[in-house]
Amino acid sequence: MSQTSLVNYGRRPTFDELLCSRCMGHRALCGVRPCPLVLRAMTKARIEDVLRDLELEGSSPPAVFVGSYGYPKVLAGPLVPPFRGEATAVMERPDLWLNKSIDEIMALRFSLVRTKQLIPVSAAADPPRTLAETQTMVLSDSPIDAEAALLKRPEFTTIISRSTLPVGPSAPLKSFSLEDNPKVPRPVERVTSDTDLPANQAVVTLFKEGVSEQHLTRLFSVGLLGMGKKRRLVPTEWSITAVDDIVSKRLHREVLDYPEITTHLVFSDHALGNTVTVLMMPVPWQFEVLECWLSGPNPRVISDHEYAQGRKTYASHVVGAYYAVRLPVLEYLSQTRRQAGALVFLEIDPKRWVPLGVWRFREIARRALRRRPARASNLDEALEIVQSTLANSLDRYLQASATIEHTRTQTRLTEFL
Repeated sequence: MSQTSLVNYGRRPTFDELLCSRCMGHRALCGVRPCPLVLRAMTKARIEDVLRDLELEGSSPPAVFVGSYGYPKVLAGPLVPPFRGEATAVMERPDLWLNKSIDEIMALRFSLVRTKQLIPVSAAADPPRTLAETQTMVLSDSPIDAEAALLKRPEFTTIISRSTLPVGPSAPLKSFSLEDNPKVPRPVERVTSDTDLPANQAVVTLFKEGVSEQHLTRLFSVGLLGMGKKRRLVPTEWSITAVDDIVSKRLHREVLDYPEITTHLVFSDHALGNTVTVLMMPVPWQFEVLECWLSGPNPRVISDHEYAQGRKTYASHVVGAYYAVRLPVLEYLSQTRRQAGALVFLEIDPKRWVPLGVWRFREIARRALRRRPARASNLDEALEIVQSTLANSLDRYLQASATIEHTRTQTRLTEFL
């Protein structure tokens, strides 16, 4: 795979290029090492030009990363760029990235040095000094100046995953300290200091107070939510899905009490090589995500779904993206005080894709749902509109769907009136 192939969008991808979706920049499945995509982002970030010693000073967005390998002992630590200023806030604001290029996003994230120490997850309840400083930093909703002493120079290792934001080079952490006091929103101060409040309730309370998902995920991940001695570090990847799921379940209970929409609505948007199309139907709550990678002449469609009672098991096919798009759909219904069935189509173009995290599906769905929808008087007409937004054949999606036939054959009480 050449560097130029990453920006040559007009041709069919090679087999090697399709491996990017599984390689994630570090497995060398195409046989090219180091990864050309990673090299491009590293060059754009120029991170190694400013990392000349073992002392790191900068303004953390704030950001933190908690790994999952070795659980219940995990590698965790703050993410710190080697420069200061309020501008670093954008490094942790994926809601502002949809109009940026993939190179720009990777450069932002690769500028963050991932510091790490091996810590038992139970240490969150009674943290050692470095973890305590990290927890204090995470309380802040704006960049905070910090100093980190490293045990060796940072190196690029595993930096990309399917669910989490990319991170830059990593290095073992010797010590960490803050130079400023954090700017802590009052709801965050109140909820994190309440050691009798269960974590689920804490997440919902802060969400309703307007605390961002990124802030919520950080608080959840470093063990600042929950009851006293039960507080634990939670791997970042797990925290992202947990926050999406906790808030969604609360909104789901609320939406079940609202009247159904009266017509079919279609919302759609595209960014960063991903298309998200949301079909809302005038039926009781049901939800399904159909995901397709546009690779080869007959791309496979995977799906997960739920009905009015919600999911009882993990969405093992679509995984984190399922929860990421369910949240904005329920947010929309909650805000409009309506109930609907939703069918979400996720289409990924491998020619323009790198694993940036499930945030991209969430934010594309949110932007789509802020736009004026196309309206249809019946399901067939709505599906024609859906097809116009997708590259893959609609029939392939419908063949994989578990809910569409249920919707077509469902008998409504209104039919007897």
